[in-house]
Amino acid sequence: MVRPRATVLVKLLGAFAVPTLALFALFAVIALEVTRRDLDAELGHQLVAVAASTSTQVRGKYLAELAVGDTEDRAYKNVATKLEAVAAATGVHLYVIDRQYVIRADSDPGATIGGHHYRAELDRLELARVFAGGTAASVTFEGAGGKIYKAGYAPIHASETEPEIVLALGVEAPAAYFDRLRDLRTSLMWWGAGLTAVVLAATFLAALFITRPVRQLAAAAARIGGGDLTQPVARASRDELGVLADTMDAMRRQLAERDAQMQQMLAGIAHEVRNPLAGIQLYAGILRDELAGDERAGHAAKIDREVGYLDRVVRDFLDFARRPPPELAPVDVTALCAEVAELAGAEAAAAGLEIEVDGAPLTIAADAGQLRRALLNLVKNAVAAAAEVDERGAAVRLAVSRDGDHAIVEVWNRGPTIGAEVSARMFAPFFTTREKGTGLGLAFVAEIVRAHRGEVAVESERGETRFRLRLPIG
Repeated sequence: MVRPRATVLVKLLGAFAVPTLALFALFAVIALEVTRRDLDAELGHQLVAVAASTSTQVRGKYLAELAVGDTEDRAYKNVATKLEAVAAATGVHLYVIDRQYVIRADSDPGATIGGHHYRAELDRLELARVFAGGTAASVTFEGAGGKIYKAGYAPIHASETEPEIVLALGVEAPAAYFDRLRDLRTSLMWWGAGLTAVVLAATFLAALFITRPVRQLAAAAARIGGGDLTQPVARASRDELGVLADTMDAMRRQLAERDAQMQQMLAGIAHEVRNPLAGIQLYAGILRDELAGDERAGHAAKIDREVGYLDRVVRDFLDFARRPPPELAPVDVTALCAEVAELAGAEAAAAGLEIEVDGAPLTIAADAGQLRRALLNLVKNAVAAAAEVDERGAAVRLAVSRDGDHAIVEVWNRGPTIGAEVSARMFAPFFTTREKGTGLGLAFVAEIVRAHRGEVAVESERGETRFRLRLPIG
């Protein structure tokens, strides 16, 4: 039996599960990216708003005119107090820098005033827009403790009446939305795992519901191909597979009807032929007796011999046409092989051959009469083939063995090698390589083996031929 390279389950996974999971993964990536951008933009707007609101409370003119690090001046203390109040209220970090990125004030009392703010210098493009009169937000960056931060900037004017921009106010805060992104990522992973389980389960069930009736139809097709036309093809579903089952059952009935008609026709022809054959054989015998001692008696003997051959042909046609179903019963196949060897012993002995039987007792369910006939046909063919070898004592062997829940019966002989073309056709009805032969012997063997739910095969090479019958034990 040829196994499919790609099963229905694999095809359904490729057609539905993989695209579904791929689309969900793409959706998850896009959702995370869109959410990250939105949350990043929202945090940036909030920080810029805090910076813009706080910058209006700072008079930059006095702070810019102070000497760097003059923290005891009242103007500095006023700015520091305002920054600390905003920081306490909002939980952000505020600082004031000049155009050289020097820290002029900070909401952190412990900060170094007058130091260079290297982090702000990385945002020189954003700060350039701020000193030009606008506001800006930085990209996210990694700060103390490995946390992700973001900064927003707003300009500080000299005073309410002097629009000159002298300083910039920066506001930093941790990007807490990354925690929300991690939660979203975790949720998407759980949803993805759930979707994967659902899709795989649905695909498996769909494949199961599809392949089960398909396997039933395949088994029914195998039965029909094996000649079993009695068992109906059951309809397992109401879909297209059900329609296919109905069609196959209709085909089975038509084949059964045609098979019955053919059997009746062959039986009728054989019956009509046997009647005149019997008369010819009778008169040929009378003629032979009347011509006793006459040289023409040989012609009557030839007529009698040819009529006998025709009678055997008719019997073969009748047996092939009737093909009764096997009546199964326990049969010791090894003992049956010994019986077949005994039946063919005289013919083998006349050819100077021996028939050997090898194997332990093995009981199977079979029709002893039909199986005996099949084996006897194979053994006689083996004897005829072995007789063509110029070796006195050459043997024909029957071997019985067990392979799991099957019995293996082999009929082996030495003789002419059977070509591949002949091997492929030798079990077909009416195919023969003999000058006189119906071509039904091996066809009948194949029919009997198939009726027993078995298989028959032939191997021939290097002057050895082996017919192998594989029959179920139970």
